[in-house]
Amino acid sequence: QDQLQQKIICPGPVTCLTASPNGLYILAGVAESIYLWEVSNGNLLAILNRHYQDLTCLCFTDDSSHFLSGAKDCLALVWNLYSVLQAEPSQIPDPRHVWSRHSLPITDLCCGFGGPLARAATASLDQTAKLWEISSGELLLSVLFDVGIMAVTLDLSEYHMFCGGMDGSIFQVDLCAWPVQRDRTFQTERENGKVFKGHRNQVTCLSVSTDGSLLLSGSHDETVRLWDIQSKQCLKTMNHKG
Repeated sequence: QDQLQQKIICPGPVTCLTASPNGLYILAGVAESIYLWEVSNGNLLAILNRHYQDLTCLCFTDDSSHFLSGAKDCLALVWNLYSVLQAEPSQIPDPRHVWSRHSLPITDLCCGFGGPLARAATASLDQTAKLWEISSGELLLSVLFDVGIMAVTLDLSEYHMFCGGMDGSIFQVDLCAWPVQRDRTFQTERENGKVFKGHRNQVTCLSVSTDGSLLLSGSHDETVRLWDIQSKQCLKTMNHKG
């Protein structure tokens, strides 16, 4: 039987949780605060209070050098982990970037590959998904849909962004489209070949296989679906409760 290695007591309900890829740190969102712990000893390293409403999502870059936070205050913040760890206990460090282009709560975010040079995607109830450059903080792309977006992910090559909608649809956005437009509208009737249909309720999580051929989605309709990306066909449906 597995033994409990570390127990961390949180000061309130946890709304989001993530671990650094190097396995050294844990982040948790509790109300509007971000808590950072060291995994090896359970020590609380920092409490960050720069959001104004409850946290909804957290994620690290692939090299664990930065992390992103999203909240109901419509803000996504980019943090340099080294700066957070080096800050004095009485000092609240500033985020590296404050992304304030969303007009409704942030629902999900994800980071591509490349550490501090990576791109990051944010999803929001304002019916948009946005692509950003972490190093400069620049907004690269904003895509408007006809439903709120609850989940977002990128494939490994970052040719496509996948967005899960409140209506159960999953939208595939081509990131290599030409000509390049920073503001784009996803018109479902014109891009029917880029929509996965099958879920009957909002899509809450997405993951793409490393070879870019399969997409896994979870939904409030109590199913997990495995899709073939090229054909948009559902290969398997798994029922779950909760």
